[in-house]
Amino acid sequence: MTVAKRSAFVLAFALGISIPCVASAAPKGAPSEADALFKEGRALLDAKNFDEACPKLAASQAKEPGAGTLLALALCHEGQGKTATAMKELREAAELGRRVGREDLARAADKRAQAMEPSLAKLVVRMPEGARYDVTCDAEPVEPSRVGEPFMVDPGEHKVHISARGKKPRTYTVRLSGAGLTEIVVDPLEAEAAPVVATPARRPSKIVTLTTEPPAPEAADTNRGGAQRVIGLTVAGLGIAGLGAGAYFGGRALSESSAAKKGCTPGPCPEGQTNDANERAKSAFSYSVVSIAAGTGALAIGTILYFTAPRSGPSAATAKPKGVTARVIPEAGPKSVGLGVVGTF
Repeated sequence: MTVAKRSAFVLAFALGISIPCVASAAPKGAPSEADALFKEGRALLDAKNFDEACPKLAASQAKEPGAGTLLALALCHEGQGKTATAMKELREAAELGRRVGREDLARAADKRAQAMEPSLAKLVVRMPEGARYDVTCDAEPVEPSRVGEPFMVDPGEHKVHISARGKKPRTYTVRLSGAGLTEIVVDPLEAEAAPVVATPARRPSKIVTLTTEPPAPEAADTNRGGAQRVIGLTVAGLGIAGLGAGAYFGGRALSESSAAKKGCTPGPCPEGQTNDANERAKSAFSYSVVSIAAGTGALAIGTILYFTAPRSGPSAATAKPKGVTARVIPEAGPKSVGLGVVGTF
């Protein structure tokens, strides 16, 4: 069956003409799959077996789109009671018929749509004033321009979902049994509560008693302080030895100087022995100065080390260390030379 013959059949069916009047012999050659599906759907449609006829006609339209097949599919859906679906297909069939030059099919589709208009079920969604919510009907988005305006739906149960960012969504379920207008008045959506972060329950703690030996910082401090005091005493001892050596050489210098002066009385010292004694006095004097200086410094350092060593006992750990200052002052006179140590401990 060609597309033209299919259109003739549908036109006859839509206008109430008896189907046998438009029946004709099949064209030569094997019919296409679309023709075969249309023929099966036509037979089922003639028998008012709409539930089986509609899928056949829809498959034929998908394989070979045509205004006649689409018109037949619209009539089938009307027979199922899907008035909104049928109305959409009638309008598409009328537009397609005019586009391909089939004005007869276009007029037939328009006539059928006009007759079906009073039987349409319509739905309107009323929003709160100023609200801008997203609307879906049976999971299909409803254009914002259609919100607040009636739009046709097939009879039966429908779910209208209202949502908005930061708001609790709401779903309205309505059942439309036939022609008429059903209105859904949407109340303002409530604000979503702040998300609650779940805190995992704490496991009960196990109490463990540990016994440890207390630290003994005093012992460490005592050992370190004792070693420092020993070093201080040793250095101080060397300093005392240096002072003793300085005293020895100082006495030697005085003795040699006195001997040199005796040999020179009552006039200037002659060459020879008296000059040697004078030189020995000078050398002893130099050794004395160096020994006294070194001994004084060593004694000062040893003293500082001894008195700054950490003390033992509880008070030593918390005691604030005292400031230690020391100054070495050289001392010299007409008949003596030495170094003085002044300090605070």
